[in-house]
Amino acid sequence: MTLISPGGRAVLVAAAIVLTLAACGRRGAPEAPPAAAERQVIESEQQEENRDVTGPARSDRPFVLDALL
Repeated sequence: MTLISPGGRAVLVAAAIVLTLAACGRRGAPEAPPAAAERQVIESEQQEENRDVTGPARSDRPFVLDALL
């Protein structure tokens, strides 16, 4: 005598797969290690300095799928 029917076993396997995949990520940006975070701050400051020298930014051109958003 089996405790779980074949249909019940399929539901349990599907639930296990869904829960496993749902736990793979979380919403939001990943946190960088402290050394990488410091490096990122330095690089962003350098980019800001370079951006001031390069001139005005490009204008935002419309995209085909913008109407859907």
